[in-house]
Amino acid sequence: MRTTKEIAALVTAMLIAGCSQPTSPAAPAGGATDPGSVTVFTLALQPNSVTGCIMGDPGMTRPMTLTVSNNSAVLLTGGGIHYDLDRIRPNVYAGGYWTKIVADLSVRPKRLTVSNDDGSCNWAATAP
Repeated sequence: MRTTKEIAALVTAMLIAGCSQPTSPAAPAGGATDPGSVTVFTLALQPNSVTGCIMGDPGMTRPMTLTVSNNSAVLLTGGGIHYDLDRIRPNVYAGGYWTKIVADLSVRPKRLTVSNDDGSCNWAATAP
């Protein structure tokens, strides 16, 4: 049977091991860090959308700002809503649950696409 001091030492060691942090940042998936940038997009409803999607246009067709920093991106809508996007490959970010957002900064012109969860409403934009 173990003594109280041995059990306390074991528990302490487990807690310390579970709380330790890496000493150097991990390399981002897919290569080097993307440069920081700010890009403004103005979405337009796409022809492959159902008719009722036009009701979403007032909120969707205002300028939106995509800010890239530290290999992640934030899309700020004209109405003040922030969407956090994850890097899925170099200079490409995606996110959303009910709204699917993909920002592709690796191509020229840069592209932003936004769709609802079933793909019946689609908006897209390009920026230089």
